Amino acid sequence: MDRRWGTIAMFISATGMGLVPLFSRMATRTEFLDGKMGLNAGDSVGALMATGRMSMGILFFVILMFATHKTGVFKKLKLTPAIALGGVMIGLSLACYVTSTLLTSVANAVLFIYTGPVFCVLMARIFRKEPMSGLQWICLFVVFFGMLFAEGLVGFSDGGFMVDFSLETSTPEFPQKGLGDIFGLLSGVFYGSSMFFNGYRKDADTTARGVWNFIFAALAAGSLTLVLNTLGTSGVVPPNWALDLHLTNANWIGAVLLWIICGPIALGFLLVAGRNLPAADYSTIAYWEVPVALFIGLVIFSEPFTINSAIGTVLIIGAGAIPAIKGMRAAHKEAKLNVATTE
Repeated sequence: MDRRWGTIAMFISATGMGLVPLFSRMATRTEFLDGKMGLNAGDSVGALMATGRMSMGILFFVILMFATHKTGVFKKLKLTPAIALGGVMIGLSLACYVTSTLLTSVANAVLFIYTGPVFCVLMARIFRKEPMSGLQWICLFVVFFGMLFAEGLVGFSDGGFMVDFSLETSTPEFPQKGLGDIFGLLSGVFYGSSMFFNGYRKDADTTARGVWNFIFAALAAGSLTLVLNTLGTSGVVPPNWALDLHLTNANWIGAVLLWIICGPIALGFLLVAGRNLPAADYSTIAYWEVPVALFIGLVIFSEPFTINSAIGTVLIIGAGAIPAIKGMRAAHKEAKLNVATTE
């Protein structure tokens, strides 16, 4: 493994992932920097954009499969429920995440999706009976409190520490903020579920599995798009959930950038990182996506970033990264020990 090249690749990948809020808003908003002007489409367009991104992932992995002469490996790979569900869950996760970036603040959207590792740990504990250390339990509770701070349910105000469970579900720029937060939390649940299912069939070739993953991811995101559109057109939910596409040329440019930069480029470098870094290393560097997205929300969209948001960010990122860093240090020590033993 080339750790230096793997680290560079992982930073490029995480940066590409962090650009999702930028390109998703460029692809859908009537006025790029002013969310009050609304979208040039229905609210289900976020899921449609995720479908395009997953479809581009299929194209990339199919090309990679032919370039690396792994068509035979793909044909021999047995499609199991775990492989299919891993793809379905990541498709639903990214569809909910892109939708969330359009309906709530960038900070809320990205912090909610990064609760995923916590849900993965919980599912592994419940369904695979995997033991949880004291550190993992502590990190679980820290992430929970981080969510409370990020949502402003607890925190600091002019009067000192406060507890306020009256959720702000609407703002002038984000009239559907509460719903956007729910989609953000769902993206975290589905993200964790995808990590959980990807824990099975580790014997599967990365490229061959990637093709199946993105096929099912595109199907899942596309299905969610159809469901939301159908509910909007049938009157079950407000009609603003119907697609009603009237994207401008600038919107389509943003969509193509989303599908390519946050699709094949980010995913391709993720594959390179996966081959050159231990899992603990690249899962830690993956958190670089969070400051990238927060920077975009703060600098480009002028979204407020309060002391409570900062505390929530530190708690969620720290609690998520600490177990990975611990695993990374253990792996490095083991590698040094193996080298010393060999010598």
